[in-house]
Amino acid sequence: MKIPPIFCIFVLTISSASKSEISITVNDQHLNPVLIEFISNELQLQGNEITGEMKRNITDRLIELEIITDAARKKGITNESKFLSKVELTYMELAYTEYLKKYLLDHPVSKDDIKKEYDTFKKGFDKNEFKGQHILVKTKNEAELILSRIKNGEKINEIAKNLSLDKESAKNGGDLGWFKDEDMVDSFSAEALKLNPGEMSEIFQTQFGWHILKINEIRKRPPPDLDSVKKQIEETLKKRKLKDHIKELKNNAKIIQ
Repeated sequence: MKIPPIFCIFVLTISSASKSEISITVNDQHLNPVLIEFISNELQLQGNEITGEMKRNITDRLIELEIITDAARKKGITNESKFLSKVELTYMELAYTEYLKKYLLDHPVSKDDIKKEYDTFKKGFDKNEFKGQHILVKTKNEAELILSRIKNGEKINEIAKNLSLDKESAKNGGDLGWFKDEDMVDSFSAEALKLNPGEMSEIFQTQFGWHILKINEIRKRPPPDLDSVKKQIEETLKKRKLKDHIKELKNNAKIIQ
C-alpha cells in the first residue's frame, strides 16, 4: 500500500501520547498510537476501506518512518538548520490551512449571502449568444477558394452541404444553431465575438481545420439559474471571506520590519 507523504508530516508534528497508551517501541522510541487512528481516518475520508491488513501496513510504515527518523537524528540531520526550517514551514502551513478551515466552519456562507451575490451577478450579466453557419475544410488553400466563391455570390448553404467536413452542420447548410462563446474552442469564439449579424469572417484556423463563419443573429442570453451557479458563487464568497479576514488580521498585527 502506498502511504501518502502527509504521514511524514504528522510523525513530526503530532505530540506523543502518554506512555501508558504506547504498545510499540522502535529503538527505545515510543510510537504514538494516535497516529494509526489519524492515518486510518484520513484514508477513510478518501474513500478507502480500513481493513486489518491496511492497519498493519500503516503500522509497518510508521515503524519504518521511526527507524529512518532515528537514523537521521543520529546523523545530526534533524538538528540542521535546513531541516528545522522545513519542519517550521510545514508546521506554519498546516496551521494556516487548519485555521482557515476552522474559520469557515465558524463563519459559513449563508443562503442569504448566496442569494444576494446571485442577484448582483444577474444584474451585471451581459453576454450574447449567436446563431450562425460555418464551413470547415482541411487546408488554408481550400478555405481561401471557398471564401472567394462566396464573395462572388455563391450560397454558403450549398457549399457547406457539399464540402464542409463538419457533417452534422453540413446537412443543414452549415447551420450551427444557437451557441454560446464558451461552447466553442477559443479561436472560434474569438471570431464569433468580432462579427455583427449578417457579417462573415475571413478564413481562420482551429485544431479541427480551416473555417469560414457567418453570424446570422445575435441575442442577449438569459443569466444561468441559481442552482447551476450556486456552488461557484459559494466558493467565490468563501475566498472573499478568507481574503477579508486575512487582511483584517494583518491590519491588526504588530509587524516590525
